[in-house]
Amino acid sequence: MIKPISISELLDYTKKIVKSDYILRKVRVKGEIAEIATAQSGHLYFTLKDDSARLSCVMFRDDLVDNVTQQVGMEVAIDGYVDIYSPSGRLQLIAKTMEPTGQGALYKLFLELKDLLEKEGLFDMDKKRPLPEKPLTVGMVTSTAGAAQHDFLSVAAARNPAVSVIISPSRVQGEDAGKELARAFERLDARDDIDLIIITRGGGSMEDLFCFNDENLIRAIDKRRHPVVSAVGHEVDTTLCDFVADVRAATPTHGAEIIIPQGKDILEEAKAQLLSMENGLGHRLRDYAQAQQSLYFRLKHAISLESVAHKMELAKELKRRMVRQMEKVLEEEGREGEYLLKRIYKVPLQRRALEERALIEDGRLRINKALLNGFNRERERLELLKLRIKSVGESKRSPRVVKDGRGIQSIHDVEVGDNLSIALIDGTVDVSVKGIMRYRDEL
Repeated sequence: MIKPISISELLDYTKKIVKSDYILRKVRVKGEIAEIATAQSGHLYFTLKDDSARLSCVMFRDDLVDNVTQQVGMEVAIDGYVDIYSPSGRLQLIAKTMEPTGQGALYKLFLELKDLLEKEGLFDMDKKRPLPEKPLTVGMVTSTAGAAQHDFLSVAAARNPAVSVIISPSRVQGEDAGKELARAFERLDARDDIDLIIITRGGGSMEDLFCFNDENLIRAIDKRRHPVVSAVGHEVDTTLCDFVADVRAATPTHGAEIIIPQGKDILEEAKAQLLSMENGLGHRLRDYAQAQQSLYFRLKHAISLESVAHKMELAKELKRRMVRQMEKVLEEEGREGEYLLKRIYKVPLQRRALEERALIEDGRLRINKALLNGFNRERERLELLKLRIKSVGESKRSPRVVKDGRGIQSIHDVEVGDNLSIALIDGTVDVSVKGIMRYRDEL
């Protein structure tokens, strides 16, 4: 009976066999890059494939060449050696050099379709649309079974739970998945209750992601009614969706961070707008008070001395009425402000900010209108008062008596039978002297 050995012993033995094999110590392998990722350490991890097999590979940071760009779909020739990675028991090729030898079939098809659509103008920058700053409803095209949906919804809920997400499900890999994605996108794009659309799935090989290069999908996105964000694969993955979309996100999580604003930022903005409105109202009230005070002093100097006391009382009354009106407006707006703040904390943040902004604007217009109407009424009363004062002052002036073109003031300047003209406020009167009377004596 064979004595059992541990897994570590088996792998150590296998590694010794692999290292002692002359062919495996120095091999040259040709294949197409199917997956690729760069670790934080700087090492490059990728998968080579041919028509029937795949091989895990790693190229350490010190062996990478800066002027060689590695991409999914490239055909490469690699010099290196075979090893076994004990923690996972995986056979892998340790690459020392890498040389491009051609383009893989899928990558070649990708480039041909990209060149065709680019010449038609589908990727032109002048077609790009800005994303809405505060979306209320987001449409999402993805698989309901994938991690991309969970990642996006988790980040969206954490950033702003008031934003709604409508999912149009679709397969995200496999035969005819591209056409299914196009139909799912068109269903969302036909709706009027969404603000933008995100197309997303997690990472994968070039074959897995190739449905996002489907011509039907790309042309559907080109005819979009709403802004579109593409968040397909990982940062190193590139699809034609990325070129035709308005914005490209590196991952589904990054897509949520781009689209969904922080709820606390919206609330702070609403509070800042309320404070600005309060400050603006205070400045306006002070301006009206100064204008009223200025009118008061102008009126005070225009009144004759014998009516000063009476007119001052009128001015004080006008001032009291103006102050009462301003206090009433402030009290009403204060109650409305408290009501708005209470509503801010009860309603979802995004909708609350929009509704409160509309209420604030309506309140500001009503305040301006009320203050302007009150100010105009008081100004009209003041102007009427000034006209009355002017009329009283002019009526108290002595009539002017003219004899032979010369003004006279004494009875000694006239004789019985003289013709005189008396100048009044609104005209002259011609008279003839019938008699002259001295105070207490008649001549």
